[in-house]
Amino acid sequence: MGIINENAKLNIQCPQCNTKFSKTIRELKGSGVQCPSCRVRFETSQFKKGLGDVERSFADFQRNLKNIKIDIKL
Repeated sequence: MGIINENAKLNIQCPQCNTKFSKTIRELKGSGVQCPSCRVRFETSQFKKGLGDVERSFADFQRNLKNIKIDIKL
């Protein structure tokens, strides 16, 4: 199971006609997105790169948490 919910929807604004619509993270990880209004296709490579960076950071954080030892004495 991934760290990020791929079914989560994100709001997008078309760079061509400014129409606002939403797509799931899974859809944005695909080869591109098409505006439902003007039908222009635009690529999502920057989004995928950023998402990969976030997933790697979360994985590093999770690994580091396993190394933390807390000794509580009452």
